[in-house]
Amino acid sequence: MAGTTSTSGRYRDALAIPDYRRLVTAFLVDAVGSWAYSTVLTVYVFDRTGSTGWVTAFLCAAWVPKFLIAPYAGVLADRYERTLVMRVSALSAMVAMIVLAVLVQQGAPLVALLVTTVVVSLCVTPYRPAAAALLVDVVDERNLTPANSLFLSLESVVIIIGPAFGGLLLVLADPYVAVAINAVSFLVCALILTRLGTRSRPDRGAAEVPTGIRDDLMAGFRALGGQPIALTLLLYCLLCTGICGTTTVLFVAVSNERLGTGSIGLSYLLAAFAAGGVIAAAFTNRLSAGRLGPAVALGIVLESLPLAGLAVVTQPVVAGVLLIVSGGGMVIVDVLAITALQREMPRELLGRVFGVLDSGCYAVTIGGSLLASLMVSTVGLRTTLVSFGVVFSVLAVAGIGPLLTGDRRAAADLAALQPLISRLATMDLFTGAGRLVLEQLARAVESVTVEAGSVVVAEGDPADALYVLISGQVDVSSRGESGQERTLRTMGPNSLFGEIGILRGIPRTATVRAVEPTVLWRISGESFMQAQEAAPFSSSLLGQASDRLARTHPTLAAAPATTD
Repeated sequence: MAGTTSTSGRYRDALAIPDYRRLVTAFLVDAVGSWAYSTVLTVYVFDRTGSTGWVTAFLCAAWVPKFLIAPYAGVLADRYERTLVMRVSALSAMVAMIVLAVLVQQGAPLVALLVTTVVVSLCVTPYRPAAAALLVDVVDERNLTPANSLFLSLESVVIIIGPAFGGLLLVLADPYVAVAINAVSFLVCALILTRLGTRSRPDRGAAEVPTGIRDDLMAGFRALGGQPIALTLLLYCLLCTGICGTTTVLFVAVSNERLGTGSIGLSYLLAAFAAGGVIAAAFTNRLSAGRLGPAVALGIVLESLPLAGLAVVTQPVVAGVLLIVSGGGMVIVDVLAITALQREMPRELLGRVFGVLDSGCYAVTIGGSLLASLMVSTVGLRTTLVSFGVVFSVLAVAGIGPLLTGDRRAAADLAALQPLISRLATMDLFTGAGRLVLEQLARAVESVTVEAGSVVVAEGDPADALYVLISGQVDVSSRGESGQERTLRTMGPNSLFGEIGILRGIPRTATVRAVEPTVLWRISGESFMQAQEAAPFSSSLLGQASDRLARTHPTLAAAPATTD
């Protein structure tokens, strides 16, 4: 399974990537502003109306549009360059938020505020699937897990900081100020995104073939339907979000009925839940190196089972410990499942996949809170807590089958790749390459057998692959800049050729012909360059490539090399 890796990175390695730091900064600015705005708007609406019905209406105005258009937002993230989608989303949300700030300041009718809230939701929705899909291009394979882990741990921190900032604004300023600050946060976010050097590769089929947005949307659903492992991972993400969706209702009831701590207790429980996410994020990288199925199922059990424990707890400290465990389980599931989805699905479909995931998350969040409220009012808090804790845990274990199959397949694939990995590791070309890079290259290997006298590559042809000579011999000849063909050398097993054109971005500089029946490993230029993003080129390789090029094309050898 693509989601299982043998090597994982660290936070500091991910943060060493400038574009990742920019994404993190943009996220923090946007998230803190949005949480503060949401808190202030909720209080403002309740103060004006004294009605929980109006508060619910505004919550629906924020969530329902996202649920409806998130899959289409994912199509946009695949059709167009993703940083552009994110910038347009942030800037359009800024404009809508400025309008909302003016309406609040003027005391406009609540219907006008409600409509504007819907517009804000429509504007911000494309951002998330585009950002999740872009992350795969921003960080290398080794650092994908810590990159996701850090994002989710920061989300937990923001859950605490954002509402607290909103509460401070309520004390110090008028409500419209918080809305205006959120508009500024969108502008700052857009400005940070302009500094991103990473550019995604949109799905050209979706962008250029006039199939229609509905067909593009269905392509995402079909891709998920054809990937049982990816579909299972998505369902686990939804299960995890559904559990989280019940917590607001349940925590309010637990704080009042079980702990007797009132509204202060609610903040305490939410903080404990968020703290668990921060703590677990530090350990999730290690879990990513093992079997994905048991780790994801364990995460759901850790998230849900403490809810059953709350049914018998009356001490706030014990309840806090249980929720630290629960919050940790949530982050484990999200990090592992989202990272595996990013690895499992084709890059050109990632926007649509995360659009579908976002839509489902909005739906189960709403459904989870409604179900929790209904059950508490009909069967009581204790029965509700035990039911959710047990049922969600059983579902986690019952649905693990496809992930276990994927784990077994991944282990078998890795065993089959081991001879290739061992052979590649002995070559000077891959000096300094880590285990994960070697695995990527081994997966990209295509074995090619050529007969004696056959031309493997011809001088002047496009450089599209690197070749490793496994058995047999080849002659290398070139006309070079002199125009007269000459034999340069004969190469035997464990030699390689074809790297000059790939590294320099130029056509083939020599002709390679098999002297006898020969077996070669072909690695496409794209796969080679993608794998090398995670490790520097061998200095010996670069020196040898320059020396070879100087023998036939001294003018090109004198030009600066490029690895773009």
